[in-house]
Amino acid sequence: MNPDFVPYMQRVKDAKPDALAVFIRRARLQTAVLKAFGDLGLSKAGVKLIGPGDVTTTRSGEHGRCGARRAHVHHYSAAATRPANQAFVAAWKRDYGANETPNFVAVGGYDGMAAIMYAIREQKGKLDPDRTMELLKNFKDPNSPRGPIPIDPATRDIVQNEYLREVRRVGGKLANVEIETWHAVKDPWKELNKNKSR
Repeated sequence: MNPDFVPYMQRVKDAKPDALAVFIRRARLQTAVLKAFGDLGLSKAGVKLIGPGDVTTTRSGEHGRCGARRAHVHHYSAAATRPANQAFVAAWKRDYGANETPNFVAVGGYDGMAAIMYAIREQKGKLDPDRTMELLKNFKDPNSPRGPIPIDPATRDIVQNEYLREVRRVGGKLANVEIETWHAVKDPWKELNKNKSR
């Protein structure tokens, strides 16, 4: 894939839309897209950048390239003020360095380990495969760093809050600030296709 997004951003700027929706899967491409958006002055031209939460990772260099207040939806932000998240971020910085910040992959690992520890504790260390699966199907954590999470026993999917976030300057640094919450969101495809076989 060509990491030069300037020609595409120029076409966007020429078209003068209200917003540009992007979906980017790799960090290197995130940086290239945000840099091209910022270098061509699309924010100053009135174009809002929208997309999923991994468009703006916690790495401040990627935030700063765009020069825009970007709205996006995601299930985790290290800037969240929930006490469980503040403790998680503090422990992360203690163990990995003051300039390091956890992202949604890190919180996924945290929640995965919490589920495993729950299954071990409930069985007092004597694991039975069927009992373990039953416990994991019904796992809940009201105090995850990302907010309350249960597992849906019917689909075995996580149910989680989704947050409308905006990149803002907080304490001299750019951060993904949660500004609105959609509570207990289930996988919409499965919700709309309940009668289809899994």
